[in-house]
Amino acid sequence: MDRIRVRDTSPDRHHAPVHPDLERALQPVFDDLRATSAPLPRRVDDGWPGDARGDDDDFTARAMLWGRDGGQGVLVDLRLTLPEEIADVADRVQDWTIEELWGIAPTNWPRCPRHPDSHPLQARVRDAAAWWVCPRDDVPVSLVGSLR
Repeated sequence: MDRIRVRDTSPDRHHAPVHPDLERALQPVFDDLRATSAPLPRRVDDGWPGDARGDDDDFTARAMLWGRDGGQGVLVDLRLTLPEEIADVADRVQDWTIEELWGIAPTNWPRCPRHPDSHPLQARVRDAAAWWVCPRDDVPVSLVGSLR
């Protein structure tokens, strides 16, 4: 008889550490959250590569980000370069942060210094590094992990 694997993703479950490549990509984004006094999620492992999810998932590391109103998944494709991983998870953490700020503070995190009342910055790879970039005029503002 085949067994169906059910994954417990509740915030109270004891989890192994987050995959080291995902943790390395998350760290600069969490540094930016701290530097800007934004909320910090609790991160919880949600599966390492090769955990019986399928061939494509052998190259994906996952975690859950938990905050005051629940959780949101974040993942990284382990075939990407580190700057690409950082920019990709920055985009996902930005989504979590905007949801977390909803109703209690401005949601344009990280705020674009060129247009502070308009839009947040976007994470993009430039010159082999992950940058926060103004989406309106495409100007790099800060390396991800270096917001002040």
